Amino acid sequence: MILPGTIKKTALLAALVMLLPLPIMQYIGEESWYTLSAFEMFANHKWWHQTLMGFDLSKTPMFNWLIIAVAQVIGWEHLDVAPRVVSVFSTWGSAFVVYRMTRHLYPQHPHAPWLAALVYLTMGEVSFWYGWLGYADATFGFFIFSAISTLWLAIEKKHLPLLILSLLLISLAFLVKNSSCYAVYGLAGIVLLQRHQRWRLLLNPLFLIPGLLALAVPWAYPTYLIQLGSSDDTLIHAILNFKGFGLLDYLYHWISYPVIFIARAFPVTLLLIWFFWREKQRYTMDANMVTLLWLLLVCLAPFWFSAGGTPRYLIPFYGIFALLLIGFTMQLDGEKMKTVFKVMVIVIIMKIPFSFVALPYIKDWRPERDIKVVVEDILQTTGQSTVRTRNDVATGLSIMAYMDVRMPPEKHIRWYDGSERQVFILCDTKIPELGEIVKSYRLRGDDVYLYWQP
Repeated sequence: MILPGTIKKTALLAALVMLLPLPIMQYIGEESWYTLSAFEMFANHKWWHQTLMGFDLSKTPMFNWLIIAVAQVIGWEHLDVAPRVVSVFSTWGSAFVVYRMTRHLYPQHPHAPWLAALVYLTMGEVSFWYGWLGYADATFGFFIFSAISTLWLAIEKKHLPLLILSLLLISLAFLVKNSSCYAVYGLAGIVLLQRHQRWRLLLNPLFLIPGLLALAVPWAYPTYLIQLGSSDDTLIHAILNFKGFGLLDYLYHWISYPVIFIARAFPVTLLLIWFFWREKQRYTMDANMVTLLWLLLVCLAPFWFSAGGTPRYLIPFYGIFALLLIGFTMQLDGEKMKTVFKVMVIVIIMKIPFSFVALPYIKDWRPERDIKVVVEDILQTTGQSTVRTRNDVATGLSIMAYMDVRMPPEKHIRWYDGSERQVFILCDTKIPELGEIVKSYRLRGDDVYLYWQP
């Protein structure tokens, strides 16, 4: 038997190792996109507008607010770490929701909550990637998962304050990223109303009116706060996810998407399948587990059926999946339970060499991968001169993000509009009109050129 105290300590350890890659890794992928827009928001004091190189992005601002808050605490020189801190705190928040919901759904298993949190924190996609990466996905997922969990309790208990809290959480999810959260939330609401047979709540004005007001948020935000209609962008992308794909693309996606979801939730998913296949373990499902399964199937359906759905869309659903997995895990005998626990401990241990060796080698240590070396050379070359950019690829944005925090806020790098002279210009292509190429670099598969415009 695994001691309850051991499970608790292991879950807390799994939470702590989420922090390991944060100060080690240079910018990855879109991280610099978020930090640049947060820095510009802070420098320009335009708290409701995301800009990038001076261009209005028409995106919701909350993830930027959180990045700015963390950067104010840890220092702007550590801006690359700030969005990762936000992601880790969001992951911890999701683990806490898993803990609380497990107490509610499985009261007959007093030790299940900490084990469920451990299951979530050791999921491959959470532990090794999106749980700490400085993208908005972990935070977006936290608010969606929290909103659905609170909605479950509100519908089950017919509890108005919980409904209002749930609506607040889903509105915060919208402010983090986009309005797709409302589609997921609505589908979850249909499942929960059906499973708990609470359809009459829709006839209660006390429940109906707050819901309608919350649904007005994605309309009111672009209409009255930024006046740019940014919510249309989400609808357009949702439609494009269904266009431009052949039948084979759809068939491949329909088969691979659930496989990816299950595989990236390793190790517990793979162990439960192994026990079922090789050791003839059989599982049963109570009413709550059936509801969890329906939530997954229905809420994932739009991304599953769309050939353009990517694994990033799965992040909000790993918390729900953890609640389902713990229901299966608690049906195992003592020996199998020990095996599951030991494998989760191995995953935690694996996170150490992954964070300190494997990931830095893949991303930063190999030739032509070190962004900071290029940044230092550019800063030495440009000195106190004005720098502008025509480089909007990921490597260019990462260079800008590291340079911006080394400059006074009012001198942050902006897009070169062709009118300025006596400036340096970053670009990813050769454009003679930009002036003389002073330096050139090969960085992460991209070309970087530094021009001098006399």
